[in-house]
Amino acid sequence: MRPTPPLLAVVGPTASGKTELALALARRLPVEILVADSRQVYLGMDVGTAKPDAAARAAVRHHLLDLVTPDRAFTLADWLSAARAVVAEVGDRGRLPMLVGGTGLYVSALVDGYALEVQPHEPALRARLAEKLDQAGLDTLAARLADLDPAAASRTDLRNPRRVLRALERAEAGGVGEQPLAAPYPGRVALIGIDRPRDVLAARIDARARWLFAHGLLDEVRDLLAAGYDPELAPMSGHGYREAARHLAGEWSIEEAVDVTARRTRQYAKRQLTWFRRDRRIMWLAAGARPADTQALVAEAENLVRAALA
Repeated sequence: MRPTPPLLAVVGPTASGKTELALALARRLPVEILVADSRQVYLGMDVGTAKPDAAARAAVRHHLLDLVTPDRAFTLADWLSAARAVVAEVGDRGRLPMLVGGTGLYVSALVDGYALEVQPHEPALRARLAEKLDQAGLDTLAARLADLDPAAASRTDLRNPRRVLRALERAEAGGVGEQPLAAPYPGRVALIGIDRPRDVLAARIDARARWLFAHGLLDEVRDLLAAGYDPELAPMSGHGYREAARHLAGEWSIEEAVDVTARRTRQYAKRQLTWFRRDRRIMWLAAGARPADTQALVAEAENLVRAALA
């Protein structure tokens, strides 16, 4: 039986500096990066998703990028199946798999061992609910469960995303039988989070929104639309894409598109933080306003990882 490699993760909200920290850690640790981002799985969506560029991919091997076209359904089960296979491959090479991303549902699925069918009974329903959880947050889904099935809501831990998702799927599908829980990740786990003051994170998000529109997002969206991808597709609802499409359609000014993108991203970051704060295993780095690849911050992260995996 192949040994289970330790699993590392760098998590946090959008624009907190996860990629910068991960690349700096990759210069100190023998890692390969598994991207835990529900938007970066799509081909042709690079600028708006802040996908690692060619230089980053040349510096360290990346996985779980560019898996499907934007018009293809891609579920949590699809990502989890691919991630589990990659973890084994990375371990066989004697390297350490390191999750990097802000999609909390993906991180939790791998770390906590979700039991997902390879071919779920209702793949479209599951994909829609997972998308809703990622975009609207746990409270929205918990309220929906309480409306549909108060009895199920009363016996479900409404703070547990996995259980709410599963219960709501059963309720919306008309009572699908409960799936067994799988075991958590069997190896050692080290989870590092990047923590920034609210005003610092907001300023970084605003700067990112401006950067996106100044560095190719409009051309990227124009190309996607020209390729026939409907602006109403779920991947095209990502922050920046919907706004860019409305600007290109003449509905919004560039300033309005940037402002709405920044506002939506700040709201999403708040939900991301709510998600990650529930996980007491995460070791938080107080980054302040420092770049995430500052030497002292990287050294602190490395020490936390080595201590957790010792």
